Amino acid sequence: MVRVLLLSLLLACPGGLALAQHSHGVLSPGVTFPPDDSVLSDPPRMITMSFRVDVRLLKLALYTSDEEWVNIGFIYDPERVGQSFVYPIPFELPPADYYIARWSVTDDRRARLLNGEFKFAFGDGAIPPSEFIDSLVSELEEVLPDTGAYRIDSIQ
Repeated sequence: MVRVLLLSLLLACPGGLALAQHSHGVLSPGVTFPPDDSVLSDPPRMITMSFRVDVRLLKLALYTSDEEWVNIGFIYDPERVGQSFVYPIPFELPPADYYIARWSVTDDRRARLLNGEFKFAFGDGAIPPSEFIDSLVSELEEVLPDTGAYRIDSIQ
């Protein structure tokens, strides 16, 4: 009964179905630039994030594929609340196989916190970050030595 009522509410409310499709709800960015898992021909000159509701951006950090932090000049502003955030990258990014933008937001009404990330690559020969990461997974099978059987005796 409760499931039927919940499904009815989701279908009756405009946008309710869209909320049900996203596990993190409306705090997830609707749009990022660069898009997640994208390959750009040229280095990005900015990082943008657009949310469906007003949020407070607590963190925006950029890392190389080797987890090296790239200072893009993000400074937390407790007064800044909005749906869109744009941070320029006015310098050349260090060489990397791909880049990871990690972010944290909160909303003031429900005090929810959400962390996330998106990855991108650029340049000649670049491949989507997901493909690069998949290529690092080994096909080797781990073989553990036979250590014998173990028995737990009950304590009386």
